Amino acid sequence: MTEIISYTAITIGMFFNIVGCIGINRLPDVYNRLQAATKCVTMGTCLILLGIMIHAGISPLGIKALLCVVFILVTSPTSAHALARGAYKSGVKLWKKSCCDQYGKVSLINAHDVMKKDVITVSPDTPLQDAVDLLVEMKITGMPVVEPDGGIIGIISEKDMIDYSNKSNIKTAKVRDAMSAKATVFSPDTDINIIAGVLSTGKFRRVPIAENGKLVGIVSRRDIMHILTSGKKKEAGKK
Repeated sequence: MTEIISYTAITIGMFFNIVGCIGINRLPDVYNRLQAATKCVTMGTCLILLGIMIHAGISPLGIKALLCVVFILVTSPTSAHALARGAYKSGVKLWKKSCCDQYGKVSLINAHDVMKKDVITVSPDTPLQDAVDLLVEMKITGMPVVEPDGGIIGIISEKDMIDYSNKSNIKTAKVRDAMSAKATVFSPDTDINIIAGVLSTGKFRRVPIAENGKLVGIVSRRDIMHILTSGKKKEAGKK
């Protein structure tokens, strides 16, 4: 009975693999081919391995087959999604008769695409009065506080300065005395929709962008507004 079940699973798996291989060669675009590879070939390979596992039982071969099934189920959909997203972002077109475009409905813009790289910063030991003067001179509302090596340790904003001036003398204080030490930091590859959500619900107007712990840019509410007014979200879905 065990052999019948195992051979049946292997046979069905081979059928799925054959259908998947035909789909990879015959379907009209990369996205349909990825679907064939992900669904048919993954199902077929997993059924073949399942048949081997049933036939081998609790043995080194059976355990290896089980581990391979788990590995394929985890990596195959993930890799197919990454390939499809990369193809879409690189401008590979969908088949003209495709019934929907899910990627076209979402932003493919990340923080690196919109961040300002020439960031005005201060050190924690900068006199607070100098930081106030810098904000007014540069017509900005806040800036990251960084160490000499570029590491981000906080944010200093107009609100921080005003709050501090209400309880102490800014002329004798340092930036570290008034800054917000808990800065929300994102990586350059963060989807801009995530950052927009944080900026819309949070009390701050800008977030630092860091890579390997070092400041590489900043994204503000105004940067998000530029995306909305320029229509970059729509254009990104058409590239």
